[in-house]
Amino acid sequence: MRMAILTAWMAALVLAGGCSGGGNARYETVDRLSNGLIIILPGIEGESSLNHQIRDGLVAAGIDRAMPIYSWGRPVPIAGPLLNQMDFIGNRLEGRRIAKMIMSYQDNFPDRPVYLIGHSGGGGVAVFTAEALPEDRKIDGLVLLSASISSAYDLSKAISHCRNGVLNIYTKADVGLLVVGTTVAGNVDGTRGPAAGAIGFDKPRSREKIEKYQAYLRLYEMELTGDAAGGLAGAHSCTTRSGFISTYVVPWITSPTWPPPSLAYLAGEGTVTP
Repeated sequence: MRMAILTAWMAALVLAGGCSGGGNARYETVDRLSNGLIIILPGIEGESSLNHQIRDGLVAAGIDRAMPIYSWGRPVPIAGPLLNQMDFIGNRLEGRRIAKMIMSYQDNFPDRPVYLIGHSGGGGVAVFTAEALPEDRKIDGLVLLSASISSAYDLSKAISHCRNGVLNIYTKADVGLLVVGTTVAGNVDGTRGPAAGAIGFDKPRSREKIEKYQAYLRLYEMELTGDAAGGLAGAHSCTTRSGFISTYVVPWITSPTWPPPSLAYLAGEGTVTP
């Protein structure tokens, strides 16, 4: 029975069109799958040390859930990252594939917690995944790290599929990639301009669109400043550091409700400094 369940999960991964690296098998055992699922979505570069640091932070904090690193996009050398950044149609299709994978998981492991952690372009794909879920399906939440998705993007639909909401962690120091780069090449949603990973998401300015206003009450944002932001050189990778993940991300994915009690002071426009 255990082998049948694991086979079903691996088949869902293959059918989804993505892949987990060779070193991921020990993080996708039946024991881990039975405890919950955290899908880690890399940036446009694919599986790398950055997303391995994310998982290292989860492991160091004692997380015993399945933690596959899902490599979305085109594995094309040199040109691949730029293609992944600009392929907004393909990025939405990736979201649909991952949504199907989540549904397969939920069918085999009902009532287990499901979270998506997306870094850079993977943050945008995480949003598309939540949007692609059927009306009767929900996950527990999204954690966006330096997300390359437009600051003006409407999160209402994605939030509606998250029981706890969406956590967006950003830093204004990430100018080179998430302001200049996304203005020139575009965000993964196809919109040119500053990304939410650099300046946060635009909030509804009034209650005229009441549904959007109510949805955004479950958008939590955390700004990194000072040394915590990594400076200009490390601004885009600072949110993936294993120590940061253990301290500031793990409480969100282990708390039954958001904001987690230990980080309630960061709810809304929280700021993390050294």
